[in-house]
Amino acid sequence: MQTEPVPDGGRPGGPPVGDYLGCYGRVPFGGHAPRISYVSAPFGRRPAWSDPGRHLVQWAAPGTPRIPYPSERERLLLTGVVRGPVTPAWVHRLTHVLKEGRHAELARMPGALSGALVADHRVFLFRSATSEEALHYRRSRDLLRFSTDPADLLDGPGEFGREEVWRACRGDMVFVYPGIARVPPGTVVTLERGSATTAAYDPVTPLDLPPRTTMTEFAEAAWELVVEAARPYAGRGRTGILLSGGLDSAAVLAALVECGADAVAYHYATRDPLADESAYARAVCDHLGVPFVPVPTDHGAGYLDERWQFPHPYNHLAYRWLEQMAERVAQDGITFLAWGREGDRIFGPARYGLHDVLTGDLPAREKATLCRGLLTSRWELPRILRSASPRTSLLDDLVPAGGAVRPADFLTPLPGAPADVFDTAHAPQEHCANLTVWRPRGIQLCNPLGSKGLRSLAARLPHAYRLLPHQGRLITKPVLRLMLSGRFPDAVWRRHGRLWLGSPHKDYVLRHPHVFAGLLGRPDAHLVRLGVVDPERLAHVLAEPARLRLNAESLIGTAMTELFLRSDARRTPFGPRGRPACR
Repeated sequence: MQTEPVPDGGRPGGPPVGDYLGCYGRVPFGGHAPRISYVSAPFGRRPAWSDPGRHLVQWAAPGTPRIPYPSERERLLLTGVVRGPVTPAWVHRLTHVLKEGRHAELARMPGALSGALVADHRVFLFRSATSEEALHYRRSRDLLRFSTDPADLLDGPGEFGREEVWRACRGDMVFVYPGIARVPPGTVVTLERGSATTAAYDPVTPLDLPPRTTMTEFAEAAWELVVEAARPYAGRGRTGILLSGGLDSAAVLAALVECGADAVAYHYATRDPLADESAYARAVCDHLGVPFVPVPTDHGAGYLDERWQFPHPYNHLAYRWLEQMAERVAQDGITFLAWGREGDRIFGPARYGLHDVLTGDLPAREKATLCRGLLTSRWELPRILRSASPRTSLLDDLVPAGGAVRPADFLTPLPGAPADVFDTAHAPQEHCANLTVWRPRGIQLCNPLGSKGLRSLAARLPHAYRLLPHQGRLITKPVLRLMLSGRFPDAVWRRHGRLWLGSPHKDYVLRHPHVFAGLLGRPDAHLVRLGVVDPERLAHVLAEPARLRLNAESLIGTAMTELFLRSDARRTPFGPRGRPACR
């Protein structure tokens, strides 16, 4: 961390810095600005203060140098992966950019910046467009609290909405604390006494490419951008990657190898043959010459654990698998763990139809090829012709909406509950896992496919290039496949179809109905007392294997939500003299 800072618009001069694991602040407003109590502490450590001053905690890896003070009465806190060294000059520049509102310059600073600047009478909370950090705040006229952990901002247990809890059980990606605000990506929130101002500063604009760029040219541009996003991890020690066996993580690993990174691939290993992707993942590693580490996953009694402590419902599958992976990754001394998240959003289809082909910005010969492909597809000609309207997509019947995603026959009906809407700025499962699994072990998840350059490419990529109807088949992510076609054997990049990845989880539910009866069916269960779970409906579901299988995912998500409520009930938020303390 001794190299010089980067000039405006330049590239960072050093490798990524992964020492900043989160931050917390309690800042009173009004009158003379009180003294600052600032601590740089290991992740999760919350010193208790009795004085009424400004309390700030920077969670950092052991041995991390303290972030230089902008001034005697100002402090900067960071969270997530920082590109380049955190020097006094770098801190000085970031501080002045924020205080002077030079948002265009802030957007040019490299990396996925996220954190807080605490000045005398103002606090700036900032988060770049590519930052995946969750930064929350809660304010009254005279007091601001902010944290990467929403549980720090609670005044007691039970500060959630019943509808939000019901939706979490259904599987929605919903934030359950209505009294807590979040900093959206690409914004700066400026907080003063009695006021809060949000300014967008980091827009994602379409990549500047010539008109009628071909699919092959998009693939070439995509490869350059993936390599650019992976390059900082070369030469900084061993980098891990979560390798599923799919194309997204394979592309990230190929880019890391192209850059000369010392990479090792970790794979969730399952004993269920219906969900076993290890052959694909191993083929990728063998071709690239990368070590392959299968991590056995728990399919039995350890799958659910009442001792878990959650800041937010992790209403997804296989939390225990994350723990097992994190234990192995930490054992190997890995700080940065890459994965293929965002591949679907960057390269995959959201809609597709004749309108997208005919009006898309693509060469005439490719339009003709795609039209011929549509005529050989499974869609009937009248339906293809109807898709000439921009309001109609041929994928409408393939993308389930709202509550249709997960049947939940055991929940008490909640008329009027809104459908789940996919929000790219809100990933509660990933944030929860960060706080409880990865950061406590000093591991930073890295998302090269979520880079600013690739998001700009996605904004420019025509819908017609996100799906390829060819000889009766629908080929997803054709640009990604073209990008990998010269870099992997055919068996890898031509892979078509998916395994039954939910099989191990459904099998667990079928074998352990008594676990769900004990967690969710008792009168003292939190979800029963809230009127979210109907015990009679639950008993019917648990008694019939067919309904168990149908409701398996929502049963697991609901069980995880019940465990969240139990951990919430154990929360002790009050410090000395009844004030919320930085615990």
